[in-house]
Amino acid sequence: MESFELVLVLLAGVILASLAEQLIRHVSLPLVQITVGLLAALLIPRVANVRIDSELFLVLFIAPLLFNEARESSKHELWTNLPSILSLAIGLVGITVLIVGFVLTMLVPSIPLAAAFACAAALGPTDAAAVSALGSTVNLTKRQKVLLLGESLINDASGVVCFQFAIAAAVTGTFSLVNAGMRFAVLFFGGIAFGMAAGFVAFLGVTLLRRRGFENNVVHVLYEVFTPFLVFLLAEELHVSGILAVVAAGLVMARHTPRLTTTAQAKHNLLSNGFWEIIVYVINGVIFVLLGMQLPQALSPTLTGGSGLLHFMGITLAVTLLVMLARFVWVLAMELIHRNPETGLRGIAHMAPTIKEALVTTIAGPKGAVTLSIIFTIPLTVEDGSAFPERGFIILVTAGVILCTLISADVLLTRLSPSQETGVSEEVIRRFEVMVLKNTIAELESKIAQGTHPEYEPATRAVLGGYRARLIKTQLEIAEYSDAMTMLIRNTLMVQRQRSDELEKEILSHVSGKAAAPYYALLKNIRGSVGYYNKGTHVGLRGGGLSMRLRMLYAALNPHKVSDEKLELMYYQTCLFALELERVAIAYLEGVMAHGSEDVVKAARILIDEHRSIEETLQKRVGYTGEQPGADAGKLFDAKQCVLSEQYRLSHEYLAMITAGALSVELEKIGELQAAGSIGEDVAQVLRQNVYVLQMNAGFE
Repeated sequence: MESFELVLVLLAGVILASLAEQLIRHVSLPLVQITVGLLAALLIPRVANVRIDSELFLVLFIAPLLFNEARESSKHELWTNLPSILSLAIGLVGITVLIVGFVLTMLVPSIPLAAAFACAAALGPTDAAAVSALGSTVNLTKRQKVLLLGESLINDASGVVCFQFAIAAAVTGTFSLVNAGMRFAVLFFGGIAFGMAAGFVAFLGVTLLRRRGFENNVVHVLYEVFTPFLVFLLAEELHVSGILAVVAAGLVMARHTPRLTTTAQAKHNLLSNGFWEIIVYVINGVIFVLLGMQLPQALSPTLTGGSGLLHFMGITLAVTLLVMLARFVWVLAMELIHRNPETGLRGIAHMAPTIKEALVTTIAGPKGAVTLSIIFTIPLTVEDGSAFPERGFIILVTAGVILCTLISADVLLTRLSPSQETGVSEEVIRRFEVMVLKNTIAELESKIAQGTHPEYEPATRAVLGGYRARLIKTQLEIAEYSDAMTMLIRNTLMVQRQRSDELEKEILSHVSGKAAAPYYALLKNIRGSVGYYNKGTHVGLRGGGLSMRLRMLYAALNPHKVSDEKLELMYYQTCLFALELERVAIAYLEGVMAHGSEDVVKAARILIDEHRSIEETLQKRVGYTGEQPGADAGKLFDAKQCVLSEQYRLSHEYLAMITAGALSVELEKIGELQAAGSIGEDVAQVLRQNVYVLQMNAGFE
């Protein structure tokens, strides 16, 4: 029951921290979560003494976090920066252990050297996820992001291994450098080898299940979540690094920019993304709430060695500065000799920017979940049964360093490297969505221009109409275009409506109200197929006066049979009608561009391009040769009847395939923008999920 109560307190703390973050905009989420944990410990004293088994902590929290980070990482970027990543993940951890260990023993003589090394080893790993969770926006370069991610994936293992050696020496009083080196090699390379093999087997298992038609997405997602726990536990049983095994398995199963082929895959991606997002958020939240619950112990004289709060705070601050100084010097040296692949220059050629980037990379590597989990594994006693020296004090110093590095990242990063954006707002998402839609439309239009598959052109033009409608709707939601475009669209529809009233009289003068009914439905469908939506599809053929409208209603309720040949003629005439409406719209917008303000001209330029594309689509649809709408248009129809029938057949036959292909193109354009650094992973994720929803709604199997 106590465990269940603890779970409820932790989840409640995560929820309250999420709500508090919305009210405290300038404080990072991890710090809010730590504060909530501190308050929980003060209000509910028994939770302050909670202890979680260290091995359970690693497998329950760290394994899924690292697996998901590795799964979503870019293997190409990690491989390109591998020397720098290994330098940080192994070399820097080793230097930190030596420097911090010796200095800590000098500052607190009651801490044996081996125990001091253990504390320093726990402070080696960084928590790049903590930076991503910061409420303040930070502008990191592409290299900095890759280095921080790669470092956090590997230095967890090196920190754990160094910690285990130091603890063994502290408990037994003996240490062998040769044995430690051999053990490190087995743990390091053995963990990677086992993880790669396990990841391949897991990936192969999913592939075989899908090939056999097993498409239960809930089971597939649970399989993903189950994988890191199983890999970690099996690796530990084989006495290799479970952390590195999880990372290696995640890299083998890493995602690629997806190409949609089935609805099941879209559903799986949506479900998987949402499930992992919740898991990662909860795990990170629980870890920092737990950290906050440990802080009240700093006030206990028994844990601080009776030295007082000020002494404890001084030691914590000194260790924090030492860790960050060692990291800064190492990163600066690494960046000074690093050669920029684009310019060919080393960092030493431009000292000031290099020093600033090194400082940002230093501060952007705070300590977090892994450090906390490692330090909790300090045993209570040594080999002779006596208490482990200064165990409580070491744990509290480590917790204090975590807190200091998080505060430093929250306060300093936004000043050293402020982001140009205020966050991933809906406005930002819409702007990038416009870029993706324009690129997708350009790609589809290029396929039409190539003419390699003319049978696909009718369906492609129909799909283009839907993309143009999405583009206009998205642009209307952007503040920069919204007012001007709303005004222009309203006025353009008004101009089209006036012209349609003039043309309507001629058409209705030759047909009865009952015979005219199909014209109304045809025009609405035609305008909808080329990109109009909502009120735009209802422009034209309104039915004249009340008498005509009543006859139209009667005709709609009591439809009469129309021959296929007659229906094709009506479709042809209605397309000509729609073409004339596009001409008047273009003429109106051209006039606006000649006399409008800057904002209006910019919006008009966007709209006129869309109307010209619609005009071209309609002309291709009916094989237009210059005829005008009206009764006389039927004279030219006989030569075009086969064109219309064939166009309709091809459009219907290939529509599903072209729509699915267009969605795949859209995903490719998102991936291209992300690879070029134009958009971040968070924006790309939102845009991809929008495409997944569209693909699911289309329902292609």
